[in-house]
Amino acid sequence: MTSISSKKRTLNWPAIKWLGIVSLFLASCDTPKEIGADLFSVEVGLNFTDTLRVNSSTVLMDSIQTGGSNTLLVGSFLHPTLGTFESIAYTQIANADSLIATNVSILDSLKMHLVYKNFQGDTNQLHTLQVYKLKDSLSLSTDYFANTSTITAQPSVVGSYAFRPRPIRSKAFNGDSLKLDTLHFPMSKTLGAELLAKYSDKTLAGGGSAFRVSFPGLMLKTITAAKSALIGFSPAYSRMTLHWHNPNDTTKYELNYYFSLSSAMMTEVHARFNQFKINRTGALAALTKSGNTVPAAVTGQVTYVQSGSGLVTKLDMPTLMNLKGNRNIAINKAELVLQAQDGVDVNQSLGQLTLLQVDGNNRPIRNSYGLGYIHSEGGSGIQTAGFNSSMNTYTFNITTELQSILNGRRENLGFLVTPSLSASSTGYTKMTSESARFIPLNALKTKIRVYYSYIAK
Repeated sequence: MTSISSKKRTLNWPAIKWLGIVSLFLASCDTPKEIGADLFSVEVGLNFTDTLRVNSSTVLMDSIQTGGSNTLLVGSFLHPTLGTFESIAYTQIANADSLIATNVSILDSLKMHLVYKNFQGDTNQLHTLQVYKLKDSLSLSTDYFANTSTITAQPSVVGSYAFRPRPIRSKAFNGDSLKLDTLHFPMSKTLGAELLAKYSDKTLAGGGSAFRVSFPGLMLKTITAAKSALIGFSPAYSRMTLHWHNPNDTTKYELNYYFSLSSAMMTEVHARFNQFKINRTGALAALTKSGNTVPAAVTGQVTYVQSGSGLVTKLDMPTLMNLKGNRNIAINKAELVLQAQDGVDVNQSLGQLTLLQVDGNNRPIRNSYGLGYIHSEGGSGIQTAGFNSSMNTYTFNITTELQSILNGRRENLGFLVTPSLSASSTGYTKMTSESARFIPLNALKTKIRVYYSYIAK
């Protein structure tokens, strides 16, 4: 939390000019007490600045959605304070082109091609990626949540590959090509034979919804000796390829099975989600239910915001109403400044934060449009604050919010600081996640700068 700093009074020069004009007008009148008498009962042109105390705590928030993600996130990441964050990816897969084979076609191989998208953590450790076939089918009509949704997989491994994650060499468009590092490894020939046999049913051979019913999908997970890294793969560029040939035919045939088929020209899409498992230790282990809170004093005056885990920062403003007292007040501008802890790794931090309205139980307020977010100043969109790397801060404009509280239109329940939100095509807002990126905030340097005027009648 921060302490109250000095209050400053500044003189508004346009107001002085106005007072001078009024004074000249009154001097030329016979009855000055009756003209403009109420004007002098108001403090005009007196502006103040103040810094308000803010109390901070780390709070657990529920309902993190991961369905339809743009990343297949697998692996585990260990942080000394945040604990272990593990992710398993579940996804449908299907072909776009038809499988054209015969009863004498001979399987050559089934190969997986997973394109790297991002990394988090230590990539020097040896990882073993394992692929399983699902028992239960995924659904496009289901909302999947990071910590509660689950799908059953078959026990047999259909693909396995040991590797050390490599950085992305090139991520630049060159015409229609995108160069990224890719994992290439063979899949089970038993699975390959199962896919090749679907040639006999033309409905299944054509892919699409019929194929997805018969082939529920895949589960991807990694095993490491140390909980070291989370690896994100791109469903848009990854694929699995079936290779075969026919007797007395020199032609080599292949068919791609894609993790993502959505495009402007194609309405076929695949369901997928990332399942997160969080194991917290230390002070944050007390966060077991939505709304649970751990004060900053217990965590070394540091609070956390982490994508995927549900950890957010709660801000309370205990001295805000003291600003008003028994007078009317006009907020000219109010800024909430959050400072990150020194030495933040920008590769693992959050580039943007959002403010949510909160109820008396430390839970986000929800309405018919989803999460109740703080609107951008002067607009109706979601207000976000980007990370200022030179100042090590995030800054929100909360002028309208503070004025609403001081006028009694909103209760003084504080804010929740969260990762950025997403909105559906209908405007429904929700919390989504495709990573475990986080930001530690210095509670002692969190502050609200207020510029205001009193209107005392």
